Amino acid sequence: MDDSEEHDIDVVRTRLIQRYPDLAPALIEDLIEASLRRFDGCRIRDFVPLLVERAAARTLDATNSRAPAHPEPMHTPELPTTQTESGVHATISSRGMRRLFVHRSPRLS
Repeated sequence: MDDSEEHDIDVVRTRLIQRYPDLAPALIEDLIEASLRRFDGCRIRDFVPLLVERAAARTLDATNSRAPAHPEPMHTPELPTTQTESGVHATISSRGMRRLFVHRSPRLS
């Protein structure tokens, strides 16, 4: 795991701890480590942090009855923001990012 991936995993850890404050951080850490082991030996590592976060959140949502129905949006420095006409900064959702990517993807042209 390179420094960039390690930083991204730290961001994932922070997000999950914020999203599930009732759970012990050690439990979340164990889940992240278990999810990371699934990707050992993979050559392409660009999306590993995203996949680890989704797998961990899915597991926690399925096992934690107090999981948030609609988690609060978390503004992190890694997410692009846009300024609206009223001057309020808004985070681009993953759905919006997907739309941006789909329209610019050379594989879909």
